[in-house]
Amino acid sequence: MNKYTKYRSFLLPKEVVEVLFLTAHHIPLKDNKESEIIVGLAVINDILSKSNQNRNLEDYPFHCIPMDSRFLKTKYGNDYNNYMTWLIIHNVIWHDFYFEGRTTHYYLQSNETYLSKINFLCRENDIPAESIGAVIDTYCLRDKIEISLESLAVDGIDANQKNRIFNLWYKIKVPITKTNKKFLTKDYESDSSYINNAPKHIKKMGSHYRKGLTIQYEEAIEHSEQRYLKELSEAKNDKDKGSAFKRYSSRISSVNAIHNGSLNKTLRFKRNDTNKRLDTNLTNMASDLRPFIVGYENMSYLDLSNSQPVLFNILLQSHRKKASEALLKEIDNYFSITTSGKWYEWLQGLYGLTRNECKEIWMKIAYSKNSHNTEIKNVFRKEFPLVYSIIAEIKKEKHANFAIELQKIESKIFIDEICKELVNNSIIPYTMHDGLLVPSEHEMVTLNIMQSILKERLGAVPLIKVE
Repeated sequence: MNKYTKYRSFLLPKEVVEVLFLTAHHIPLKDNKESEIIVGLAVINDILSKSNQNRNLEDYPFHCIPMDSRFLKTKYGNDYNNYMTWLIIHNVIWHDFYFEGRTTHYYLQSNETYLSKINFLCRENDIPAESIGAVIDTYCLRDKIEISLESLAVDGIDANQKNRIFNLWYKIKVPITKTNKKFLTKDYESDSSYINNAPKHIKKMGSHYRKGLTIQYEEAIEHSEQRYLKELSEAKNDKDKGSAFKRYSSRISSVNAIHNGSLNKTLRFKRNDTNKRLDTNLTNMASDLRPFIVGYENMSYLDLSNSQPVLFNILLQSHRKKASEALLKEIDNYFSITTSGKWYEWLQGLYGLTRNECKEIWMKIAYSKNSHNTEIKNVFRKEFPLVYSIIAEIKKEKHANFAIELQKIESKIFIDEICKELVNNSIIPYTMHDGLLVPSEHEMVTLNIMQSILKERLGAVPLIKVE
């Protein structure tokens, strides 16, 4: 093979990959302009690597991302529907249906579903389980794909999967061609265009991010394995085991995307069109993987405590001018609790639940439809009836509006104001929405800038945690 060939690499779970290849062997896609294998790998990787952007869907035992027809057509061309339909009808992936206010979500199946599909396809084609590799090799030769099976096993994980521990992955290198380049490298190239045309401070941040971000790969993988093993040992049922694998595979995907990310074109850095947040690999990475960033021991992490509840105060300020005495009293009380950094502790006192449970309650109050979780909301409404009515009014047309408005405020403050001031002071941060990672030597300057700008916007200095 030409030594100058460029590749796009994937690291994907064994079971998912085998279903894709066996399906192509059993019922190949007719008259496809691209290989159904290569498109399938790209779609599976998108779902796996981007699913943790949708943290409100964490309870789903599957990986999923929203993708509408405009995105799919731009990325995969006019034939996108043929590829997606082929993947869906053969249960490689599945999807729900569009309804007002929400795009279609595409999902990976459960591990057990993939195992059942593998057994079915092997029976239908008289393929012994030990011969699956020969089927895969045939398609890899056709598409000039390089593939190897890797075990990321550590002590305590049985690689033969007798206990349904899924820790085998295929490392896949797909040669980039003129025709498949549009979907194998499109995200990276789109981000490059964004960085090149961004405001000066964001352009510097993007360049610094792409050149400087690396991860301790082996250590991060081992940490992910050990955490997976621990969660499996604590799982009470199959749903818990499925959720453990979801978190584990998201971690593996996150680590792999950063490892050699510039070469593999898997580093993300672009502003979200809807909420204006700056989305990167770091903003979607589990926080327990953060210490494996190379140089982390010489960095400080500063984040705004109770970020979304605190930033809601900015929306509430617009109601002060025409507010009744009762509303002013509620706004002042809400302001005092949230800016002190004690919001979730206050909710604990109200509901008598743990801090994590109260975080989930706030999510339900703030981000679910007004008609949902009414019993929980009524407890909060009793304490803050007028403040709650403001939340409900913002969510009246579309319940996502409240979250989006808060995220826009967060982005404006952190990206357009705080980060701009930091870069002007020769401090280039890594961002994680409401938190910033900077060299430890710049910790105090960063803290002062954050406090100054937040005080100007809020009228008080909120609690900022420093790690």
